Amino acid sequence: MSTTDYPAEVRHDGRLHTFTISDLELPICQACGEKVFTEKVDQHVRKALRSHLNLLSPGQIRDALRRVNLSQKELSQRLGIAEATLSRWLNECQIQSRSMDNLLRVFFALPSVRTALPGESQDAELGMSDVGGPTSC
Repeated sequence: MSTTDYPAEVRHDGRLHTFTISDLELPICQACGEKVFTEKVDQHVRKALRSHLNLLSPGQIRDALRRVNLSQKELSQRLGIAEATLSRWLNECQIQSRSMDNLLRVFFALPSVRTALPGESQDAELGMSDVGGPTSC
């Protein structure tokens, strides 16, 4: 096992991100010297990518869920995503896109957004007109 600062190139959300992962514990094959990417290494890379991109961590999402008193099921319904998708984010199997991270942040930060996105009973006209009424050009 070797600890190193590892220059990473990771594709996420349709873009290639280049960054350095500090203190990555990377197994090295004794026979050929090849770097071995284990699940633990992959998990470290995902965590570093999430940090590099300033995306909410699973712990931050869980804390926000508690703060707004919602279950994972309720959040997934209100955001219009599969419950399994949210579970993958929370279990660190998948990293949410920037757009979903933005929606999560706005949803958790603004009570008016939580009111506007009630789930299946959402107003079909939401977003179809200006909030302040019609304006003239």
